[in-house]
Order: sequence, then structure tokens, then C-alpha cells
Amino acid sequence: MYNWKKAYLHCNGCIEARMETAQLEKFLELNGISIVKNPSEADVVLVYACGLTQEDAQLSAEIIKDIKSKSRKDADFIVWGCLPHIDPLTLRKVHKGMSFGRSNVHILEKFIDAKVRYEDVTVNYLFPVDLRRGGRRKVRDLTSFLEWLNYRLRSRFAPIADGKIYYIMTSRGCLGNCTFCSDKRSCGMIRSKPKERIVEEFKKGLEKGYKVFNLVATDLGAYGRDRGYRLDDLLREITAIEGDYKLILGNVNPYHLKEMFDGLEDIFKSGKVGLLGSSAQTGSNRLLKLMGRRYTVEEFKECITAVKSLTPKTLLWTQIMAGFPAETEEDFRETLKLLDEIKFDFVQVFKFSERPTVPASRLWGSLPREVVEKRYRRLLIKAIQNEILRKIERMRQ
Repeated sequence: MYNWKKAYLHCNGCIEARMETAQLEKFLELNGISIVKNPSEADVVLVYACGLTQEDAQLSAEIIKDIKSKSRKDADFIVWGCLPHIDPLTLRKVHKGMSFGRSNVHILEKFIDAKVRYEDVTVNYLFPVDLRRGGRRKVRDLTSFLEWLNYRLRSRFAPIADGKIYYIMTSRGCLGNCTFCSDKRSCGMIRSKPKERIVEEFKKGLEKGYKVFNLVATDLGAYGRDRGYRLDDLLREITAIEGDYKLILGNVNPYHLKEMFDGLEDIFKSGKVGLLGSSAQTGSNRLLKLMGRRYTVEEFKECITAVKSLTPKTLLWTQIMAGFPAETEEDFRETLKLLDEIKFDFVQVFKFSERPTVPASRLWGSLPREVVEKRYRRLLIKAIQNEILRKIERMRQ
């Protein structure tokens, strides 16, 4: 058992990672451990390290080295999160000490003889981003400028994100087996929070005066499948509650969206869904099969078109990938066509990243870097055009 009195925490991950780090912070505090703002003051340093892409892994490695250089030599240094499971080789280059994945954070309970369990701790906010260590976007060239501009447009044109947001962690893990994704290795299978507990958190948020609620999950569309119910069951209970509020439904896999669309229609009609996020990934049916996605482009378009009809004010967000290993020029044109046919409010563009645990890297190799970069820039430009045109369209409504 460890006799930790003071802890320093850092996180360079996504919304889920920041919620989990905030939960860890509160867990430590409830068990008598103080949180300090400087690693040199801590008995234990816990760094949540992202490893989703090669760039994320490299940034995490740099952050680990930097924080280690400022930590006490006798302090325990722990790396947790995605990187230990997704890219252990990169981690070992900078850290050979204790590490564990996201789903194993509860082992800390034994280390400190915890009176309060990690899973019994609830937080509804995000751990703050450290702008000194990986939290600020740097503009170095045309590509990074387009990335920055796309990010700024998404932030500026998103009234749903104005003011305070009440975050509710609904589930962790997913049911998919996408051939391009390394996250499953870290997050594991779906583990849903009981819907009664989520509804109770929602009511508390309303009582505190919140009007925007983000239902956070690795794959929100898969919520509840491990408990015998579905996302639409949860949403019916929430939207039955009176009040002036909007829901953010991010990361709803198109497969789950089409599968339970009949159950979602009344929820969309309620006007309570402020934002729907559903990742298309590509406009090519051939690539969707190779990616392990269980829907067609036509099914995706049908669902999104129906959502627009049922709830015109709902903001629509999607993800598009550039440079999947088997992507041809024809596949790429199909993706551009999809973005021409459906104007999304926000389009997050990312490049395929070779990871040690990703099947696509082993099955189809990789495209030339210059091809990937060119397609990536073209998609960023298309995304920016989409966002501006969609904003103008909404202003005219």
C-alpha cells in the first residue's frame, strides 16, 4: 500500500479522458489525497496519455518526459489511459514504470486502501486542459492553418456549446470492431451506467440551472445493450422531463442510428436534441465494408435526411477519414460527393493513422504520404466550406 498525501494529475485526451481524469481527481480527494498544481510537490504523478494516433502518442511521450523532468525523484510516476494498451512500445521509450489502461484505473483502490470506490464517484465536468502542455493548437503551415480554422469554425458556429454544459458519462467501451480504430483496445466492450442513475444526474443538472447536457460515451449508440435496453429507452425517460434544455448526442454510430431510428423519431420531434453526432467515415460503400462498418452510405444519408426533416434546428456533426489504406481516387470522390449532398454543421476530418493494434495497417499497408496529405487538405477545405454554407443557410431560416 502507498502512503500518498499529494497527487498531481495531467490529461491530454478527449472529452471521455478529461471526464475520467476529473473522476480520478475527485476519487483521490474523497480518499484523503490532496491535489497539487505542480508535479514537484507531489508524492504521486498520474498522467493520462492519449495514443489514438501516431501524433497523439508522440505528443503524450513529450508530455511525459516534460512532467518527469519536473517531478521529484522519489515520487511515484504512473501513466494511464489509452497509450499503455494502444502503443506500449512508444510508452516504454520514455517510461518503464507503472502503467495501466483506462478500464484498469480501479486498481488504485487497493494501492490506497480506498474507502470510496472509483466507480461510485460521479463528476459532471471536464478536467481542465493545460495550455502549456499540448493544450494549444499551433499553426505551422497550410495544413495546420486549415485544421485550426476548421476547429475555430466548429467552436464559433456551435450555439449549443455556449455557456455551461453539464456532462454525463453514460457508458464506456463499444460493440464495434472497426478495422481502423485502436480505441477498442483501450476502452474494451460496452459498460453502461444504469439509466436510473443517468436520469438522476440529469435531474440534478436541471436543478442547478443547466440547459445543455452532453451525454458522453465511446459509442453512445450502443448504450444499454449490456443491460437489456437501448439508447432510445433512456432518451424517452429524459425527454419526458419538463424543462428548457437541449441534449448533445455525440458518437452515435450510424449502424445504431439506423437500427433504432423508429424509436428515436418522437425524441427528435420533441426538439430536445440540440446536436447529433454520427461518424460517416467515408462516402464509399466499398470502404465501409473494409472498415467493418455495418451500414451503407445510402442508409446513412436516409437517416440524416430524416433527422433534418424531423428536427431542422438540430446541429449535425460527422467525422470523415482521409487516407484509409485501401482508399482509391474513386473512393475519395465518393466521400467528397457525400459532403456535397449533405451539408453538415460540423465536419471533423482526420487522417488514418497506423497503430500497432489496428488491423487495417497490417492488411492493406499504407498509401503514399503525399496522397494522404493532399486528400486530407481537400477534405478540410470541403469541411470549412460546408460549415460556412450551413451557417448562412441557418441564418436565412
